[in-house]
Amino acid sequence: MMCPTNKLVASAVVGLGLVMSPNIEAVEVTDRTKMEVSGKVVGAVIADSNVSGIGSNNLANALYGKNEEPSIAIDTTLTKINFGTQTELDNDESLNSFISVDFNNSNNNKMDLRLREAYVNWRMGNSSLLVGQTWSTLMDINRLPDSVLEPTISGVVFTRQPMVRWSQNFGSFRYDIALESGSNRVQVEDPDVSIDNSSTYPDLVIGLQTNTDGYWFRAAGVVNRVTTTDLGQGETFSDTGWAAHLSGGIKLSDKDHFQMAYFNSRGNDRYVLGIGQTGPIYDEQNGQFHIRDSQSLWTAIGHSWTDTLKSTFGYGRWQADPYDGQGDTFTSTEMGLANLKWTARENLVLGLEYNYTTYERSYSESRDNHRLIFAMEYDF
Repeated sequence: MMCPTNKLVASAVVGLGLVMSPNIEAVEVTDRTKMEVSGKVVGAVIADSNVSGIGSNNLANALYGKNEEPSIAIDTTLTKINFGTQTELDNDESLNSFISVDFNNSNNNKMDLRLREAYVNWRMGNSSLLVGQTWSTLMDINRLPDSVLEPTISGVVFTRQPMVRWSQNFGSFRYDIALESGSNRVQVEDPDVSIDNSSTYPDLVIGLQTNTDGYWFRAAGVVNRVTTTDLGQGETFSDTGWAAHLSGGIKLSDKDHFQMAYFNSRGNDRYVLGIGQTGPIYDEQNGQFHIRDSQSLWTAIGHSWTDTLKSTFGYGRWQADPYDGQGDTFTSTEMGLANLKWTARENLVLGLEYNYTTYERSYSESRDNHRLIFAMEYDF
């Protein structure tokens, strides 16, 4: 039997070898445990017509407050490295661990390390228990709009956070129950007012889905307590928030598939990509606490021209109404996209994408932007 010290040395040597030789397949660390390194290297040239400095992720409200001059940026921040292990146990059980990092923490075209996922998953037959940070249970990750970078279409539910999740499969049916780390994101309009947005309780998220070769449908919802404390007054305010997410898709033919998602929220805009600046409002002038309703819809269709050439066409919209008397705030965003992706060689994909984004605020002028992206991605 290998002693603990030797196991540690062996793991380190294997890990280094995998990093230096990315084409190596999963390697046995012990009789039952395999370790694997995977990831992708992404390089992109991004041209924007009316904004500069918004990074590779074209977020919903990214144009606000940015330079209005056109720009061309070269970006490699979505390069990603994954580390995983799989340990087979008795009685149809296994333990999996996964760590994923990229370099897009600041989303400003500059390399800045970011932890994407880090979790342990204990599988027991048709059930599993996951603890760590990964994609939210409120999401539908069966298929997202196939972009040349990341699916930043307006209105998409797209976030990662710490959680404890129990999942169970029964054939094509699956359910998930999770407690996920809350993030109230309550805002104040007076910068001199100090508030504490610590979450008292985690978010409760439940998801149900059915998935077959021809179609899938998923329904998910979240309930939480949105809480904030006025540190100056020593007073705490809270209210119940919720959100519902319905999504699905259908395989129209061997070459075409269609997908759609609808999201309705009360106080949980943070689950939608790029909408974190619109959250609940604490009005310190009259001691009122407001939670805003919002909704979004996106749809996309994918078409395969050949075995190595495919396209995605998509549209998304998010909108919310401001409160009476509220200051300047984000109220809507739209995005349309069209792309062409070519698998030039095994694991090597080249892509060209055009997308158009626009947003509106309650008082500021609306803004829009045309973006053209050329990207090359090598998966290993």
